[in-house]
Amino acid sequence: MQIRYQKAQQETLVTYGEILSTSIREDWLKDKHLIILTNQRYYDRFFEKIEQLFLNHPVDWYIFRNQLYVNTLEEWSGLLTYLDRFSTEKEYLFVALGTAGVVDITGFLQKVSVLKGKFWSIPISFQSYVQGLIPVRTISRKHTLPVLQQVNLPERIFIDQTMVSPQREGRLVDLQVFIRMAFVCDYPLLLQLFKQYPNQKQLRITNFTALMDELTAHYQVNGEAIESYGWVFEKAFYQTENGHLLSENMKRFLGFILHLFWDQTVNQWPFQMDPFMVWLNHLGFPIVFPKTISMAEYLANVLRLIGEKGKLISLNQAGELGEEQVVQEKHLITAFQTYQQICRNIRSNEQ
Repeated sequence: MQIRYQKAQQETLVTYGEILSTSIREDWLKDKHLIILTNQRYYDRFFEKIEQLFLNHPVDWYIFRNQLYVNTLEEWSGLLTYLDRFSTEKEYLFVALGTAGVVDITGFLQKVSVLKGKFWSIPISFQSYVQGLIPVRTISRKHTLPVLQQVNLPERIFIDQTMVSPQREGRLVDLQVFIRMAFVCDYPLLLQLFKQYPNQKQLRITNFTALMDELTAHYQVNGEAIESYGWVFEKAFYQTENGHLLSENMKRFLGFILHLFWDQTVNQWPFQMDPFMVWLNHLGFPIVFPKTISMAEYLANVLRLIGEKGKLISLNQAGELGEEQVVQEKHLITAFQTYQQICRNIRSNEQ
């Protein structure tokens, strides 16, 4: 199955519901030298599969650290040094096979490199899939400060369900992608997720491919808004002492949750956060704010990152995107108090 996706006057063709060996045509690879950019864990997991797939073509690998955001100046410098040895006379195919940061840095590379070639993405999660749908490719300083940007969609995206997030943590990361998208612009889908994934067992045995069309359509219209929801709260963890104790995906998840609580505090839209948080906890999401991180310092960093603009994206109600709202410290404090009280209630009921 295929979806033709258009954004920022660019186009990508998404192929899904097939394994890679049947979805990639040999003539697309003619006279191409493949450079595959990946993380260490995905190199270990998929090296043999990919080498077999491209057996008749030259393949080189560049391996990043096992991090969500490898699109940093440090990694960019190392990548440029590695590419110095490649001829400018050949045609290349730059393939992103990794986290969201791998997708960004691969797309940026193909746009600015003197090496002629095309940009493909083979997502290893729905998190990296939706990153491919956002046209802006960014190189940042220390995860939080974008310093270089280009607009570039992959020519092709291939989703092989056998390669996407088979492990428990990966399933939670992907479910978060759909929850955030549903909260921002599709309330019926949020209810569907709640019913479809009532427990961890159901989450393990059900894949998300059936929701591909909805996910892609919403990103075509509201992709930037979906991705920005929770961004400031996530990045504040990188600026806060002991924030490194949280994994990158935990920072991302808690950033989304804390943005939700602030949003409901400001706009008072009707939604029962208590059962929602109970559901997340039941599925295994890390809902509790770590005791080792100062809430006061974290809130100060949220306000600092918002800066002079002083506004954040908000919702009219769950599933309906609204206007930006001014962020006030008193609303942040109230939101965090509500969040912490719900978490305490959940913990006490478990004892």
